[in-house]
Amino acid sequence: MKRRSFIGLSIAAGGALLAWYVLDFKRIVTSILRKDTENFSFAGKDIEDIVETFLMDADKEQFWNIFSTSKRIFIGVQHFFHGIGIQLPYHRKYLQYRSAITGQFLFSTDLFLNASDGENKTLHYRGFFNPYKNACGNPFSNLRIA
Repeated sequence: MKRRSFIGLSIAAGGALLAWYVLDFKRIVTSILRKDTENFSFAGKDIEDIVETFLMDADKEQFWNIFSTSKRIFIGVQHFFHGIGIQLPYHRKYLQYRSAITGQFLFSTDLFLNASDGENKTLHYRGFFNPYKNACGNPFSNLRIA
């Protein structure tokens, strides 16, 4: 094998590996949620099972449709470089998308309903949060009036 063909095959293999990493959006979302919720304790199931349930519920509610193919690729590339400590241009936009995913997951738990800080109380996954289908919560119901 010539040196030129070896370099070409290496670049192609690296590109294919990067493409596989970037295009596996569910694995990226699982990694984001696992990293962003590592300080929380969840009741019952393992975090992997809860995230898998969340992903299935999000598919049913078509939540992932707000992320077009270009946004998914953008999130994948940014997540890859964020993991190795490199901030690419538009990194703040990536953080915004990441916060939207994590926020939707945390809204699907009882974190905000019980006014928990997440560290002293175990959280329960309640189902995918959809404000049009869920009852309106009273944000002042957890206040204790003496």
